[in-house]
Amino acid sequence: MQRGTPIAVTVTRWIGLLGASLWAGVHLVLAAHVAFPGYLTATEIYSTFFGFTSALAIVTSVIFLLGIRGLYLPTLIFYIIDLALLTETRTAPALFIGKVLPVNIYVEISWVLDVLLIIVSALLWKIDRA
Repeated sequence: MQRGTPIAVTVTRWIGLLGASLWAGVHLVLAAHVAFPGYLTATEIYSTFFGFTSALAIVTSVIFLLGIRGLYLPTLIFYIIDLALLTETRTAPALFIGKVLPVNIYVEISWVLDVLLIIVSALLWKIDRA
């Protein structure tokens, strides 16, 4: 953290850091355990997707930690897209599977964390100016 940074900005960054780290952890578990019986290609694609987005979430954790202002907007866009994809696969047939996916504890945690991280990213984008 930089010297002279307002305490509200620092606290918001740490909330983002912890939220993004938890989000990455949830998706790393999914990357290792996702399975769609009868849909081997879908299993591989979704597992890779979860692993990739986990890596992106770890990068967003670092963005929050270091306070890289120029990357708050891309972080905000990342979590908006993730929330949209998560909601879409629970309301319409999922790509490569052709059916609506069930809501479970991982989905509920992801919805909460996505909303939290959208708010944190938007706040930082607005209040953490040079």
